[in-house]
Amino acid sequence: MQRLHLIVGFLVIPAFVAGCASTQATGGTTGRPTTTLSQSRDEYLSGLKALENADYATSMEILQRVSRGPSYIVYAPLARLRLADALFYQEKYDEAVEGYRAFIETSAGDPNLHYAYYRLAESRVKAISGDFFLVPPSDRRDQKRVRSALGALRDFTLRFPDSPYIVEALQMQDRMTAVVASFEMEVARFYMSRGKPVGAASRLQRLVSDVPTAQRLEDARIALVEALAASKDASLATVCAAYIEDFPSGKHRSRATRLCTWTTPPKGG
Repeated sequence: MQRLHLIVGFLVIPAFVAGCASTQATGGTTGRPTTTLSQSRDEYLSGLKALENADYATSMEILQRVSRGPSYIVYAPLARLRLADALFYQEKYDEAVEGYRAFIETSAGDPNLHYAYYRLAESRVKAISGDFFLVPPSDRRDQKRVRSALGALRDFTLRFPDSPYIVEALQMQDRMTAVVASFEMEVARFYMSRGKPVGAASRLQRLVSDVPTAQRLEDARIALVEALAASKDASLATVCAAYIEDFPSGKHRSRATRLCTWTTPPKGG
């Protein structure tokens, strides 16, 4: 499990300066021993070792015990984060999403938040069946999971642009953007083939509005230009200017120039 060893190195364990006992103490009048920092640390490391060895049952049993400790002991929230990791490594991605979300909601300011956000997004991507990507765009009617994954990736990249996971996240974001765009462009082509350019333009405008990263896809942008030109939409001039600015050496530049000529009528016309 080489990758797990790499990820362990990025987790942060804040130092405790005072107020943490190193041995068991008696709790008040109940006579029950309280949880101490040293106990939590030893159990956490034991659970982490089991996780690295892919002994998930043992790891989760230990980490669940640590996670029930008071939140002011750093190993309790870390154990909750590691429980989500255990689910992730068992490919229980939907459950892992809930685990990472719970950590995020209860650990404001934790230095490991960027990791939790990244893993949540990655879990959403991995929760999508591999078969989904093998079918034609026209058959990918249920885009809910892809949109959800894309939203999680966008949230992560906006919140943590300096995270060590940013490169991987951007690559996944580009992949999910391409999947969403391919479906929407297929729908737009269907409208165009039926002589309904207004419907095609509406679909493509919604795509670049809802998915800002789709604006970087030249094929989607030229498809929008074509639909607006066919429908004689008044916004064509603005869209054409934006396309030419964003893709000065684009592969569809000549077609865009031809489609956009009518937006600038000759003098005296």
